[in-house]
Amino acid sequence: MSRNVREIDMKKAFIYLVVSIAIVLLIIVSVKFSGEKYYESKDYTWYAAIGTKDGDLLIRGAKIDKIKNNIHKLIHALNKSKKDPETFRTLKDREPTGPPKLKLKNIKDQVVNIEVINAEYLTQRMGSTGAEEFLAVTTFTLTEFDNIKFVNFIFEEGDHAIPGLYSREDILKNWKVAK
Repeated sequence: MSRNVREIDMKKAFIYLVVSIAIVLLIIVSVKFSGEKYYESKDYTWYAAIGTKDGDLLIRGAKIDKIKNNIHKLIHALNKSKKDPETFRTLKDREPTGPPKLKLKNIKDQVVNIEVINAEYLTQRMGSTGAEEFLAVTTFTLTEFDNIKFVNFIFEEGDHAIPGLYSREDILKNWKVAK
């Protein structure tokens, strides 16, 4: 091979290497910024302010309109994770170590049926205020979705939370919406 051909081959190899590194870096950056951090912000859900001078308040996240018509994204935002909620399930003979997660069962008529994974954490470890906040925030967030008026929580009843059908009207008996 002549020297010019080898130089061209080396330049091509160098260009391929640089392009490959750039592609890998772009993939890493896109995964990092499109990953779970997106869902960690309370801006994508309703959230609570407890014990304000106006009482216990529910506050609508500023960016909820961006995802309100995607039930899966709403659930990811409430779970603060894009992972399958089953991956958070604690084994039956163990105490849950993490907060409850939501699993979409189905939507029928105006009702979204939601299983609460690690419900023992909700019913036994969060206290009455924490459990009530969880149910309120979840109900208000999921009823942002078009045509959903009720959230049916599926879990075993405990000391601090009761399963069943909840609406915004039910929640407003104990909570106020921030203006």
